[in-house]
Amino acid sequence: MPLLSILLVTACQKEISTDKEPEQIASVSGNKTSPQKINICHYDAVTKTWKTKTINLTAWPEHQVHGDIRLDDQDGDGYLPNNKCGYGAQGDCNDNNAAINPGATEICGNNIDDNCNGQVDEDCGSLNIGDEYQGGKIAYILQPGDPGYVANETHGLIAAPSDHSTFAPWGCRSTAISGADGTAIGTGNQNTIDIMAGCATAGIAARICGDLVLNGYDDWYLPSKDELNQLYINRVAIGGFTDGEFEYWSSSESDEEAAWVQEIGSGLQFALYKSYYYSVRAVRAF
Repeated sequence: MPLLSILLVTACQKEISTDKEPEQIASVSGNKTSPQKINICHYDAVTKTWKTKTINLTAWPEHQVHGDIRLDDQDGDGYLPNNKCGYGAQGDCNDNNAAINPGATEICGNNIDDNCNGQVDEDCGSLNIGDEYQGGKIAYILQPGDPGYVANETHGLIAAPSDHSTFAPWGCRSTAISGADGTAIGTGNQNTIDIMAGCATAGIAARICGDLVLNGYDDWYLPSKDELNQLYINRVAIGGFTDGEFEYWSSSESDEEAAWVQEIGSGLQFALYKSYYYSVRAVRAF
């Protein structure tokens, strides 16, 4: 056979071999990345009936717009959305949040239908943010994870109905107050006790609150940084705050020179000198 013919035959054989190779790779790759499957409750427009069907996950958006229901329990809480296929434990009104399902406990004050019964914050003793209660107005209702939270019980913070001062220092600048650095919800009372014990100055923000007897209650205190932030968040429902960009003291010390304040108009929090004069609003726990 002439040399040119041999070269042409060899080249053709190489081309054929090269063409087959991608097919083999694609097949292997396909096995590794098989499309994810999900079950759905699908409406068959031909038979006008609902039936379960398995589809590729990538096809779900097309089915969703037609009113089909996913049956794969997306949040893993053991409940599925209501479906006409009679599939699974139904009634989940939010299948993207495992904390929301028919077996959940209703959490008071979060404005969510936690147990999917069509009602929001039911059986909460009619307590809501802004309600007049135990000497002031409800400023915050404890949520799961908050110190002092007890399931099926309603606890939180009550704000005094008005400011006690618009011109008070935090006190004892250049002196570190041991124990008064708590910032979380639930730490304001101990902060106040520690400030009063460590700073003898009269008329300071913590003493104004700690010595307060109001509407039959004497357990008021200067709120911590995070507690004060809840007063800011719910300031409209609580009422009585000084309008505009006025700062309020928290009981949370930043360092020996400064403590945390919050601007009630914008919500911004700053660490400012303890010798400065700002507004004071007391709270108590219930």
